[in-house]
Amino acid sequence: MQTSPIQESTFKAFMEDYDSYSHYLHDALYYDYISKIQEVHLLGLYDDEELVGVSMLSATPVLRRYRLFTSHTGPLIKNFTNERLAFFLGEIDDYVKRNHALKLIHSPYHIYRIRNGEGEVIDSEKNNTEIVDIYTELGYTHQGFTKQLVTEELLRHQAILDITESEDELIRNMDSKTRYNTRAVEQMDLKLRYLDEDEYDKFVEIYKDTEERIGFDPVSGKKIKNLLKTLKDRTYLTLSYIEVDKYLERLNKELDALEAEKSDMEKKLESGQGTKRMKGRLNEMKDLVANKQKRIAKIGEVQKEYGNTIELSAAMYYYNNHEMVYLFSGSYPEHSMFMGTNFTTWEMIRKAKELGLPRFNFFGLTGDFTENSKDYGVYKFKKGYNTFIEELPGTFYKVFNKPVYMIAEKLNKV
Repeated sequence: MQTSPIQESTFKAFMEDYDSYSHYLHDALYYDYISKIQEVHLLGLYDDEELVGVSMLSATPVLRRYRLFTSHTGPLIKNFTNERLAFFLGEIDDYVKRNHALKLIHSPYHIYRIRNGEGEVIDSEKNNTEIVDIYTELGYTHQGFTKQLVTEELLRHQAILDITESEDELIRNMDSKTRYNTRAVEQMDLKLRYLDEDEYDKFVEIYKDTEERIGFDPVSGKKIKNLLKTLKDRTYLTLSYIEVDKYLERLNKELDALEAEKSDMEKKLESGQGTKRMKGRLNEMKDLVANKQKRIAKIGEVQKEYGNTIELSAAMYYYNNHEMVYLFSGSYPEHSMFMGTNFTTWEMIRKAKELGLPRFNFFGLTGDFTENSKDYGVYKFKKGYNTFIEELPGTFYKVFNKPVYMIAEKLNKV
């Protein structure tokens, strides 16, 4: 094997066909963005004459002569093996040293361990605990098996849903609450539309409100809008909503059907044609009618207060050849009864299947699966879809010139 710098066109051709683990920070669209504002280096890993890996490195100048490098969740390697990774990392080290590296950071998008939905480590051929040893043996410092955000790039745990099964099977495998909610929203006539660029502020407003309410780690609105613009051709920005008059029309038709059935039972019982079983069924029917009337009255009050078209939730999804990723979302808590987030999630799982993708990535979790965790509600929501959890190895860094690095630290340059 050998490495060499590669052209932008070579990198993009590789990414076009690459169908394994790849974060949006390695997307060709992200390269177009970052290369305009930072110095970017592209390296290729070759096995004989075949390009089997790429690394995108961005560099920030420090003290004029030196550079801080980051590998953007790379490197990416086809037919991944630890041997290929170790070789490529060593070559990357040599390259950045020749280019006056002061420090290099890796947050590799590779599997460390697989956990089940409960957060318990399970036996899997994907487990690769040796990956930490590869970095440490090359002189990297591991920032640890953290359970919080340690860089702006990656959380260490992510919930994954295998979507290669049929839609019916996916629904059957959900937990009872998630399955019920998924079925329930089908009866509400919810709608989904994609937001345009001139509606980015609407999305940011909904997200930031939810972020503050739930206590997510803050992400600036500027960063979100920049990411939307950068990845525009690889994202879906969704808004779920309900047209209340159409929902009320459905409810009233259902009420009419229930009342007709109730009236028919009453007539049969009055004429002596009924049975004991029918008497019990009539009482159930009365309850159903009463509940439907209450629902209609409640929805009518909502319509009076909020109007006919009510926006429920918004979300951002990124996709590549490997997966669809649920990046950000927000919702209006006063309209939680309509379950807009459940509706959108299922619709986008179906969209991912339509695109031919094998997996739906619910994205980051802190890795604290106890009820005391700050993201326990988010974890329970994701778990409800029958997800498993991929644990990533974390962040590694290497300082190449410690005396200069210490000076840069004192000057607040790093």
